[in-house]
Amino acid sequence: MTTPLQFSLQVPETALEQVRSCRFSDPVNVEELELRDSPYWHTLLQCRHLGIHRPNGRICNWTARLLTTDKRYVQRCLGPALETGRGRALAFAEAVELAFRWFNSPEASSIGHTARPTGKTSRVCFTPIGSVYTVGHALRDYTEWTKIARSPGGHYNNLVLINYHLVSDFAPIPLESFSARHLAQLARQVLETPPRFGFMARQSAVSMHDLTPDELRRRKRTFNSLVSILRMAFRHAWDNGHIDHERPWRCLRRIPVNHSPRTVFLNRIECSRLLEACTPALRKLVLAGLYTGCRVGELGNLRVEDVGHQVYGVRINAFKRSPARFVFLPDEGMAFFLSCCEGKEPRDHVFRSDMGKVWKKQHTNLFRRAVSKAGLPSSFVFHGLRHTYASDLVRSGVPLDIVAKQLGHANTMAVSNTYGHLVEHFREAQIRTHFTPLDQEQTAEAGRRRNQLNRMWRSFQGQDWRDYGELEMNSSVPRKSYAQTHKAVLSVFDGLESG
Repeated sequence: MTTPLQFSLQVPETALEQVRSCRFSDPVNVEELELRDSPYWHTLLQCRHLGIHRPNGRICNWTARLLTTDKRYVQRCLGPALETGRGRALAFAEAVELAFRWFNSPEASSIGHTARPTGKTSRVCFTPIGSVYTVGHALRDYTEWTKIARSPGGHYNNLVLINYHLVSDFAPIPLESFSARHLAQLARQVLETPPRFGFMARQSAVSMHDLTPDELRRRKRTFNSLVSILRMAFRHAWDNGHIDHERPWRCLRRIPVNHSPRTVFLNRIECSRLLEACTPALRKLVLAGLYTGCRVGELGNLRVEDVGHQVYGVRINAFKRSPARFVFLPDEGMAFFLSCCEGKEPRDHVFRSDMGKVWKKQHTNLFRRAVSKAGLPSSFVFHGLRHTYASDLVRSGVPLDIVAKQLGHANTMAVSNTYGHLVEHFREAQIRTHFTPLDQEQTAEAGRRRNQLNRMWRSFQGQDWRDYGELEMNSSVPRKSYAQTHKAVLSVFDGLESG
C-alpha cells in the first residue's frame, strides 16, 4: 500500500489534488523522460509549476517556476531529482515543500502573480435554494444542456460570461418576475464593468460616459451575447414548464451595434518574418493556416486521407458547429500539403508538433514567441492567420460568397462585416479600368494628365492596404438595424454615442 504524502503548512490545500496527480511523484516516470533542453512542467496552482530539467545524462534536477505580475516566468533549481553523482536526490515530497517554500518567500511573493487553484470553470457558480424557480435555476439547467449540445469551447465561454456578469446580481431574481427593468440594469452594469482577461482580478466600475466609441462597441457586443444566453435559458425554462408566461424571454432583445472591421492581419513580408521565427513543426502549421484559412483545431485534426480527396484541395471534417467542407488550394499550397503527406499512412495526422504529438493547444506559447521574435504586434494570435488568408482573397477581388465558403461560413454576412472594407482597394482598380469613355474632351484631358494621374495612383496603391481608405468609426450604431430593442434598454445608451 502506498503511503499518503504528508506536507507542512507550506503546501496549500487547494494544490493537494494537483500535487497527488503529478506524474513526477514516481521516480520511474522521471527516469523515462527523454533528454531535452527545456524542462517538463506540472501545474500545481495557476502561475505556480513544478518541473524536471533533464538536458543530458548527467543532470536531472527539480525545478520550480512562477509567473510574475508582468507576465514573465522566473525559475529556480531545487536540487537533484535522480542519483547522478551530483548529490543526494530529493524525494518528490521534499521537492514540493521546497517549491512552495520559495513561492511563499518574500522574494517571490513581491514579484509573483496571484496564485489560484488550477482548472477551468465547470459550472454556473450558483446554488439553488428554495422552491421558487429563479434566473439562476434557468441558467444552471440551460448550461447542463449546452454541456451536451454545444462544443466544449462554446459551453465554457457561456459559463465565463454567466459567472462574471450575471450570477451575483441576477441569479436570485424569480424568473417569473424578470422584466425589461432588469435588462436595463444589466445594460448599465455591462457598460460600467471593465472586461477581464486571463488572470486579471475583477476591476472597479468605470463611468459609462468615459467610454471610447470602440469600448462602447465592445460592451454592446458583450451585452448582446448575454441577451442571447438569457433568451435561450428562459426559452429552455418555458419549454420545460418552469414558467407560465412568456414575458421573461420576450423582453430580451439585442441592441444595434456597428461591427468593427478586422485590421490585425499580415502582409507577405510579415508572413515571411513570422515563418522564419517558427520552429520546424510550427512553420508547417503556420503555412497550412496561410494556405487554407483553417482554424488550428481543423488543421490538428487533418489526416493524410483528407488531402486531395475528390477535389484539388483538402477536406475539412465537421468542427465545432461548422459542417464538413472542402477548401480549394493554389498550386503551391497543394504541393505543400502533398509534401507533408509523403511517407505517411492514410489515417496519420498531417501535422504534428516538434515533440511528435498531435497539435492541440501546445502551439500557443510557441506562436507567441515566434510573433515576438518576428517583431509583430503582440495581439496577433494564430487565428489571425485565418484573417490574413481571408483579407488577401478579398483584397484581390475574390467574391465574398467564395471567401465565405472557403472559411466555412453559412453566408457572406460575417465576411462582409469583418473584411468588407478591404474591397475598397479592389473596387478602386475596377472603376478606373472598366469605366466606358463618356466625353471625348475629358478623355483627351485625361491623356494630357496621364503622368499626373499615374503618380497619384501609385501614391495611393503604395500605402499599406490595411489602412487604405480607412474611415474612422465614431459611432457604434449601424446605419440600418432590424433589432427591436426595448425602450428601457435604449434609454441607457442615450447620450453615449458620439456620432
